[in-house]
Amino acid sequence: MTIDRAYFKRLVNRMSGMFRDSLGGGILERFEDVSKILFIKMYAEEHDLEKCLTSDSMESQRIVYERARALWEQVLATEKGRALRGTRGSFPEDIAAVTRCLSLLSDVQLTDVDADVKGAAYEELLRDTFEKNENQQYFTPRHLMEFVVDMAAPKTDDVVLDPACGSGGFLIGALNDAGCDVLGLDVDDRMTWVARINVLLHNGDPYHIECLRGAGSLGSIDMVRQALRGSKPTMILTNPPFGSDLVDARVLDTFQTGRGRKARRRGILFIERCIELLDDGGVLAVIIDDSVLNLPSNSDVREFMASRCIIDAVVSLPDVAFMPYSTAKSSVVLLHKRQVGEVQGRTFMADAENVGNRPNGDPLYEDFDDADGRRVLKTDLPKILEAWQCFKREGHVPDAYLPLAFDVSLHGERGARLDVNSHHPSSRLAQSMLGQSHEPVYRLRDLVAVTPRDADMLLHEDAEAVIPWIGLGDIDANTGDYSISRIPRKRIKSAPHTFAGGDVLISRLRPKLRKVIRIPDGEESGYCSAELVVLRRMSEPIAPIDMDYLAIMLRSDVVFGQMVPYITGIGRPRVGVPALRNIRIPVPSLSKQREITKRFHVEEMKRQKLKAEIAHMHLLEEEMRIRAYKDSFDAAFTA
Repeated sequence: MTIDRAYFKRLVNRMSGMFRDSLGGGILERFEDVSKILFIKMYAEEHDLEKCLTSDSMESQRIVYERARALWEQVLATEKGRALRGTRGSFPEDIAAVTRCLSLLSDVQLTDVDADVKGAAYEELLRDTFEKNENQQYFTPRHLMEFVVDMAAPKTDDVVLDPACGSGGFLIGALNDAGCDVLGLDVDDRMTWVARINVLLHNGDPYHIECLRGAGSLGSIDMVRQALRGSKPTMILTNPPFGSDLVDARVLDTFQTGRGRKARRRGILFIERCIELLDDGGVLAVIIDDSVLNLPSNSDVREFMASRCIIDAVVSLPDVAFMPYSTAKSSVVLLHKRQVGEVQGRTFMADAENVGNRPNGDPLYEDFDDADGRRVLKTDLPKILEAWQCFKREGHVPDAYLPLAFDVSLHGERGARLDVNSHHPSSRLAQSMLGQSHEPVYRLRDLVAVTPRDADMLLHEDAEAVIPWIGLGDIDANTGDYSISRIPRKRIKSAPHTFAGGDVLISRLRPKLRKVIRIPDGEESGYCSAELVVLRRMSEPIAPIDMDYLAIMLRSDVVFGQMVPYITGIGRPRVGVPALRNIRIPVPSLSKQREITKRFHVEEMKRQKLKAEIAHMHLLEEEMRIRAYKDSFDAAFTA
């Protein structure tokens, strides 16, 4: 029997169900128990001991169980098996479930299953089993992990460390790519045990994966080095927990970036610790939240990085990259530890809009299939990797990759921003376009009024009153389409804006979505989210402005390019109102504005029609595919 990944996963799920239906137990305990059964099964196959796990009709479950438990003790006595001892090394006590699982596996040869199949299936089970916990642990999506590993490009002679290894995903990536030595540290005993099993399933050595209690890898540097058993990492691949603060003053004072502080984000301290552990010239590929790269309060961290390392690459990830576990806006940073006399050269940067997953964690696919009829992830990562490899060969990024990828010089003030937004080429393009404009250019604040929020504006409304409301979710990205919902006043928790007919609303939250709408003249007034900025006609503007034209311009590249350098924040990246007020707009004559608006709407109608036709074609293709599948299904059962 050929066992593919799907079959192996179903097999393990059935085993988990056997433990659940017998003595119960939580999903985490069942996961561990199933893992142990798989190990003794593989060990028995490798050492011709399979008869120990089978029974004839005369033997009781207890006899088979005792033989299986004795086999587990043999596993633990092996060199690699010793790594599975400790607090999680005891054999399952559920006699009925153990014997049923062994019976299920009696006709299966696990040693015939390809290591990649077992490893991939096991990683899927890990994601199905474990959820984010109080240590801010969650799984790096497999395709993102592979991208980071490919960027770092480990070699056979590398020693790769993940100081916050979790289930060992980055270590597995390094094993798959280069078969090199891997080291793992984690604060969680269960995750350390899981990582050891994961490494074993991928033919690696689990002996150098250690659990460090307390502050984990952020604890005593001597303790960390002792756990590494004298190994000096030449590469560190990690996605450390960056969503919580470390507040232990004794630990903080051991870090340059924590000394004298009451609290510091763990992600920041991890960066310093990784650089400290790296061998000279060693590579660090780390996923960090964008606040490290763009907030003024973290300038000391950026200065520390630049003083000790060469910043090789920064890749901005979309805020859905780790949803639903985390909404933090993050980036992949690749650097290497500076050697004597080495100076900072140009830095590769890229701005990924899609990384193959939806906000709920489900895969995001393209509208087309590959040549073999398989669904294709919608992701910019392969193209970014291609641009990165081109940059390494040629020393620059060809213009063909703009604006997805580009290279910049980071020479500037100490602690300057390192995020992609602050160096984005759309900013230079916007400034160039404004400089070449044949029309006069004015700041937004001189053309329209920016209405302030009023905390008291809803006091006259009854709490149960149903009011017109526009939230961010009521606005389509890029199109200018929107809907007005009606909600009870009591659902509004913060001071909103009021809007009226004739206004233009622009979202300062997630400006890449370009959510801008024009409220038609004569529309009833209502309320809108505090994250929307309301622009209203000014009694005496510096130049007459058509509000439809303004709405179109605010969704344009020339405006977005001006906003990009001012985008900050991690969970909800945004642009401040002062930056919006200073946006510059080309303003032709009023008649020309209306002519441009008319042409724009004609082209937009053509685009919408074409989009609908394409959607209809995809629907027909899907119907044909379903019909062909149904016909083949019917034929199989009527033959």
